[in-house]
Amino acid sequence: MKQCFPISKILLLLIFSFVFISTTCDPVEPIDEPDDPENPEEPPINPPDTTYVLTRDVTSGKVNTFNKFSFKYGRMDVYAKLPSSANGLWPAIWMMGADFNGYSPNGNELINVTNANWPECGEIDIVEMGNAAGIAQRTQDRFLSRGTHWGSVVNGGHPNYAINDNYHSSLQDDFHLFVFTWDDAFIKMYVDPQLDENNNLIPENIPYYEILINVYDGVEFPVGEYFHKEYFILLNLAVGGHFTGIYDVDNVSALNEDNNYEAKMYIDYIKVFENNKTNTNFPDEALVWQDLFDDDVIDASKWNIEVNGNGGGNNEIQKYSQDNVIIDYEPTTGKKCLVITAKREYKCEINP
Repeated sequence: MKQCFPISKILLLLIFSFVFISTTCDPVEPIDEPDDPENPEEPPINPPDTTYVLTRDVTSGKVNTFNKFSFKYGRMDVYAKLPSSANGLWPAIWMMGADFNGYSPNGNELINVTNANWPECGEIDIVEMGNAAGIAQRTQDRFLSRGTHWGSVVNGGHPNYAINDNYHSSLQDDFHLFVFTWDDAFIKMYVDPQLDENNNLIPENIPYYEILINVYDGVEFPVGEYFHKEYFILLNLAVGGHFTGIYDVDNVSALNEDNNYEAKMYIDYIKVFENNKTNTNFPDEALVWQDLFDDDVIDASKWNIEVNGNGGGNNEIQKYSQDNVIIDYEPTTGKKCLVITAKREYKCEINP
């Protein structure tokens, strides 16, 4: 946000939240200047009248581990607090095949998106919220989307297995543990599963998603050819687009006056456990990678921060900015987290 003259951040937010769209900029006392002996009648100089105005620009954040970390088989734990998605926000925790060729070498920008090898590279969606169906049902806080995508695009479609339905309770009220498990036979996903004293999943846990991935025949693009290789991690908070069915920033009610036109997604930690066992519940897995986000800055050896792109063809509204991805504290719990912020921008204009 551009400031017209020095102003405290707190006062700025108070003033902006007081009136929608148009509100007086921070009042400034007249500048006292010494008397000019050559022009004793010259009045004090005051800054021009200014107004804060909402723009149609929306920024948000997206990170990935492309070319920095990927894995094949194992378990991933993500402890996250998702923002209220109603309406127009699209938080996601997901993975893509490490052979995806749509990123620049440093992983921070999508290039040649239409020609990148998606969905051939494979995609695993562990958590997506904000779907248009949830908006229609007014169950946005618990309408959970998850799935897998693979194969090639033929006649506008591609092989996938996705589930979109209502979870039994809100997933946007607090931190929740999302667990992804993967062996040579199954991909499974869990929300807040029960763990034993050794941090292993107990058999009684019921996955909210499950797909058999060792099928190699019977169809044109057998699923078994796409989910037995390494995948990397992605986290983002998109705004609008096909998934939400919202394409106009003025219809993104999740960014509003009450939250100062911004919403945050918090990730407390991510842990990846890996082993070479198959068809197991992953007992005694080895911790191979983690980020506890306990430093003051994002670990550049682990994460790429995407810039400029808006989702690669999903007609999303936001632009991704590195300024929208920071390490900070979640105010309710005090946990130090990776924080991804979506916000509608506003600017200070000089009145005519």
